[in-house]
Amino acid sequence: MSNQLYLILMLILGVILASGIMLIRLDRSDRQIDRGRRSMIGLASDPENRAIFFGVQIAMQVFGSDNLRKAIFDILGCNETTEDPATKRRTIRAISALLLENRYAWEYGFWDFRADAEEAIETFIEWQNGIEMAMATEPEQLGEAPDQLHRFSDDKEYLILTIMMLIDNRPEPIADDEGDYDLRPTAAQLAAPLVDLASGVSEENYWKETTFAELLDGLSALDPRVIERDGIYIFPGNAQDGLSSLDLLGDDGWKYLTEHSFRLN
Repeated sequence: MSNQLYLILMLILGVILASGIMLIRLDRSDRQIDRGRRSMIGLASDPENRAIFFGVQIAMQVFGSDNLRKAIFDILGCNETTEDPATKRRTIRAISALLLENRYAWEYGFWDFRADAEEAIETFIEWQNGIEMAMATEPEQLGEAPDQLHRFSDDKEYLILTIMMLIDNRPEPIADDEGDYDLRPTAAQLAAPLVDLASGVSEENYWKETTFAELLDGLSALDPRVIERDGIYIFPGNAQDGLSSLDLLGDDGWKYLTEHSFRLN
């Protein structure tokens, strides 16, 4: 009788132990799901993601022609800038469309995306400072002669176009939108299509021409009201100038760009 009682007790303990293990596993599984949901839903509301950096740089073959350079300068209005959203939208769409129309001329490309706010701000400042230190940007600096800084040749084979921006990703309604304030879209919602596109690029597709085309399409659809800071630069800064192959390949400063050739990806 005692042996039977002992066996029954051991069976009960075994059931309790097995149930406890199952509950622990279920609890861990639930926590993982909840954590994933928080991560997915909370991306835009996380203070670390309140600002996004996006930048793209393309070196294009101009074949000694001024047509492409002139078209870009005409769109930019000779370096005039504006904070008017409608004008900025037209400018970004026109530049993106011009780049896409001239895909055959793309030679090298580089792009970057930062979702951490501190990294985004630092990267924007680094790009801006680096570009403005390397080229003439003011009308008084441009003149008619080629920009000789970091130049090895006067051949005019390439130009480099840079688009860079710091994007508002806060979960706060757009201030100048019409309608009830509580029903207005947030900056994070308006930025989401470009953010999702850029963050979803797989490693093997990062430097492909098709990826750059998709990013430019996404950029042209971005609501300019979420753009906090931006810059569009042409290098060299002179409408009559261009870079040679030697300028690009002979200067280590362009290595980050020239190691990503569209012809090889």
